[in-house]
Amino acid sequence: MSYSLISRTEPTARKEYNCIWCPEKILRGEKHVHEISKADEFQNHRWHLECWSASQEYFSENPGEDMLYPHESKRGSAYGPA
Repeated sequence: MSYSLISRTEPTARKEYNCIWCPEKILRGEKHVHEISKADEFQNHRWHLECWSASQEYFSENPGEDMLYPHESKRGSAYGPA
C-alpha cells in the first residue's frame, strides 16, 4: 500500500466529528487534526490532538504496521486497538 499525505491542518471544529482513533467525539470548538490522504483510496480523517500524537507514537513503535482500526483505541493512548 502506498500512502500519500495531501493536507494536514489543525482547525477548530465548527460541528461535532468522530475521532478516527478513539470512540470519543471531537466537540464543537475543539482544536483537532484534520488530515486528507491517499492510501488505496482517498481518506478524510479527524483526530483529537492527543489521539493524533498517540497514533504517530504507535506507528513509529510498530514498523510495518499500516492498518488503522477506527475508533478502537483509548483516547490519547498509543497502545493501538483496545
